[in-house]
Amino acid sequence: MILAADLDDTLIFSTRRLAAAGVARDGAAPVEYKDGEPVAFMTAPALAALLLLRRNTVFVLSTLRGEEQARRVVFIRDGGCRYLCCQNGLYIYRDGAADAVWAERVARTVAALPLNLAAAAARASELPGVMRLFRRYEHMAVFAVEAAEFAAAPYLALRGELARRGWRLQRQRRKLYLLPLDIDKGKALLYIREREGKEAVGLGDSYFDWPLLAACRRRFSPAGSSLAAAGAAAWEFQPDEAAPEGIEFSRQPLMAGTEEILLRLCEIISIQTR
Repeated sequence: MILAADLDDTLIFSTRRLAAAGVARDGAAPVEYKDGEPVAFMTAPALAALLLLRRNTVFVLSTLRGEEQARRVVFIRDGGCRYLCCQNGLYIYRDGAADAVWAERVARTVAALPLNLAAAAARASELPGVMRLFRRYEHMAVFAVEAAEFAAAPYLALRGELARRGWRLQRQRRKLYLLPLDIDKGKALLYIREREGKEAVGLGDSYFDWPLLAACRRRFSPAGSSLAAAGAAAWEFQPDEAAPEGIEFSRQPLMAGTEEILLRLCEIISIQTR
């Protein structure tokens, strides 16, 4: 069995996210450090369950983060992820090494687009409320957004225009992401499933995770997640994309919800491996 999981706000929760929700970190396990300080947490039972699941599944960690940032997390840095998928599926690392076959597929896809990243990013940077280019990768750009000044109408218009030219423009809270439309977490997981010859169960929290969950036999998400709150909002999705369905939500939100899901997955995996 493959266990495919998103990282931020699915498995781990930042200090800022927990503080905004008024959730205490007492007894929580720090799982990410920056400059020697803990910056993200899980409950101790959730971490224990994840490590157990990791030993008994093909563990696929899929994130919008770049590789360097992802490897700050302790259960990624220790080399225990069979697959690490970064930047929404643009890069796949198997046992720490880049997958050359997948990299070639991505390069061909991007090269065939009628608009390059620089030109698409220039258009996105002109949107009201976009403050600055936050981070630029090989095939992806991330912008910082001022929510009070961000206007839906021009964003949705540009989103449709860029989609017709092969680019996905998607706002997620204080960031705006620009990346190839035909590469996502789901496509990466389907590639891994074909390679491994196994079914998958998955968990995620946001729009970017729906393609991943759609490629899974069972799908889970914490209560209060973006998928739980706005999963039925059709405007979030491109015209040929289905809105999320068939997701099993936890009863509790945030860290407690993740613990609930991981413990449930332990039961499922145990039953299937007897």
